[in-house]
Amino acid sequence: MVKDFKECGSCCKIIGVIVGVLLVVLIGYYAISTIEKTKQIEYIGGGANTSVITVSKQGIVYATPNLAQISFSVITEEREVGDAIKENGEKSSAVIEILKAQGVSETDIKTTYFNVYPLYEWHKTDSADIYSTGTRVLVGYEATETIEVKIRDVEKIGSLIEGAVGAGANQVSSLQFVVENEESFKAQARAKAITDARAEAIQTAQSLGVKLGKIVSFSESSYTPYYKSISAVGMGGGPEADSSISTGENKIEVTVNIVFEIK
Repeated sequence: MVKDFKECGSCCKIIGVIVGVLLVVLIGYYAISTIEKTKQIEYIGGGANTSVITVSKQGIVYATPNLAQISFSVITEEREVGDAIKENGEKSSAVIEILKAQGVSETDIKTTYFNVYPLYEWHKTDSADIYSTGTRVLVGYEATETIEVKIRDVEKIGSLIEGAVGAGANQVSSLQFVVENEESFKAQARAKAITDARAEAIQTAQSLGVKLGKIVSFSESSYTPYYKSISAVGMGGGPEADSSISTGENKIEVTVNIVFEIK
């Protein structure tokens, strides 16, 4: 009995060791397998419980601007504040009238800035003292009015600028070309981006040997640059002045981010 028990105890120890080794091997195998699966899910773009494919694509279309916006400023300097305001008002009215005479609607003309401020000169005191501070002397006033104009016939930009400058505008700025019906072009860019995103997602799923499921989430962003030309036009521009301006094209861009579930 005792001998049998001792022999059985030795065998049990050996079996226990073998079982323990097998358990360690199995635990290690499952741990490595789990890590690899987690890496695959992270690579595809999924979270902790769902495998997904994330695709980002841009859709770009080009559109010719059909509206121009431009600002004309009238700046007047006079010794008396009343004279500065009066002369500036007369010149501004003349600019508005010339714009209307060339077909610009009154509703497309508005004053966006008006300001009157004093002009000073620094007069040094007549003294031998080099540290003399002198005095500030009022020499006049400057009146400024800025008129923003929408030009729907973009081919008239050059003649409108020449007319406005001839009527008294001595500064032209903030020229930009706008696509007025921009949303329809955005829709085209969006549709193109979605089509390309779906095609790439299908191709990725085939390469991974999986099937594409439903859309988990969707987001988009858009960008439309406005090409601006800011310049100063001095007084004296006549009908011979070269003011040819090209509208070019505006790039309308929509970026979509789509997350597809993997079946």
